[in-house]
Amino acid sequence: MSLKTNLARQFIRRLSPQEVLALAGEAVREWVACLPVEERATFLGRLVEENLSAALQGLGREERAALMNSLLPLIARHFPLDDVDILGAFADFEAPRTPDWEGL
Repeated sequence: MSLKTNLARQFIRRLSPQEVLALAGEAVREWVACLPVEERATFLGRLVEENLSAALQGLGREERAALMNSLLPLIARHFPLDDVDILGAFADFEAPRTPDWEGL
């Protein structure tokens, strides 16, 4: 791991949740602005895919449902729902055999 990465981790550990949120928002805005348009969807998809499990760790089924219910209207405002294939997105979906919220 690089020295810059280690220093950033040590610095972030000392921040409040609000400071981390502000810093993360600023970092994402700057990165996305620098990315070519054709790379943005890939970057954002990987950001979510690689970090969602860690972000949800410790949240139970009810907390996750409440979070999803609060996020859906926000997501709906930013995506062309007429063009989104909801049924197709879940056509090959297999529920996990042991969801990661069990046992909480």
